[in-house]
Amino acid sequence: MARVADPAELARILLGRWQICGTTFNYWRTPTRLRPTVEYEIVKSSPLELLETNRYTRTDKGEREFVCHSQWKGDHFVWQIPDEPQLDSAFVVSDTPATTDIIAVHFGNSGQGDSWVNILAHENLKPEEVRTLVARDTYSFELTADEFWRLTWLHTTDAA
Repeated sequence: MARVADPAELARILLGRWQICGTTFNYWRTPTRLRPTVEYEIVKSSPLELLETNRYTRTDKGEREFVCHSQWKGDHFVWQIPDEPQLDSAFVVSDTPATTDIIAVHFGNSGQGDSWVNILAHENLKPEEVRTLVARDTYSFELTADEFWRLTWLHTTDAA
């Protein structure tokens, strides 16, 4: 499996803006939240601390965003929304040498429910391409068959 455990490598991989193409997280599965993206920036390099900005369009309220902080704890990140401490979790990152354009971010159980996974891809890839590439190599992305089948594949446009 391809879990990334080196903070310098994680910083290199994660930095930048990603589209959320697939997810098992109910927050992103609702039809009122469109075109979700996440952008990672380094706050501190040692120990690695990231600022994560999640953006999406809400059909009834327009452009929205929320910010999270992630701190490296040796073998995982601790993830938290600063104003909502009950919404914390831990996550790890899986990627595959076959493509640097797609990663799987696995979140552990939180106060808000079960574990979940987000499939992130650089914006140059179409969600259909991402699904195909992930389906061919679920092992490298550390996805069980059940996780793969539970993924909701999101669209990046409003078109139905």
